[in-house]
Amino acid sequence: MSAGGRGRRIVSVLTGVLMVGALLLAALMVLPTLLGYERYVIISGSMEPAIPVGSVVYDEVVPVADLEIGDVITFVPPPEYDISSPVTHRIIQITVADDGSSHPGQRVIRTQGDANPDPDPWRMVLDGDQQPRVAHHLPYVGYFYMALQVRWVQLLLIALPAFALVVYIVVTLWRVSGDAVREERATEQAEREEVAP
Repeated sequence: MSAGGRGRRIVSVLTGVLMVGALLLAALMVLPTLLGYERYVIISGSMEPAIPVGSVVYDEVVPVADLEIGDVITFVPPPEYDISSPVTHRIIQITVADDGSSHPGQRVIRTQGDANPDPDPWRMVLDGDQQPRVAHHLPYVGYFYMALQVRWVQLLLIALPAFALVVYIVVTLWRVSGDAVREERATEQAEREEVAP
């Protein structure tokens, strides 16, 4: 095998590996959503060791009535706590609000992070009839999602491989068309030689 053929073979294999990797990454990002899961990246250590920092949790949306003590849920705390980002913590207590409260007869949830020494300061009634509950998690995959928020990483992981793929396709088409032109010329030359006396 010539050096040029070996080089083409290496480029072909690398391109195939990159394409398979890109498809697996796309499946990892899209498939859970298609299956009805919500995705959250864990950015604090409050749920360690059960859910490490950098994990991706996949939540299934379940009826609030199905929640039990020990379930891990993802929620936005009550507005008076000035926390606008979702929190993923374990349910440690479920009670029913008194008749004299602002939500009589509704379930009141108390949560706590596994690594936190104290329960969360809020007791909350969940909005709506549905609530995201953690079904699965993938440790450390969240670091990839966090890295994708950085502009140069986006460029490196998305634009650069796309550019490389376009270059590969153009070069391949150029070679194929050049091979076709050479073959056509050789055929014409052979026909001329047969016709000549």
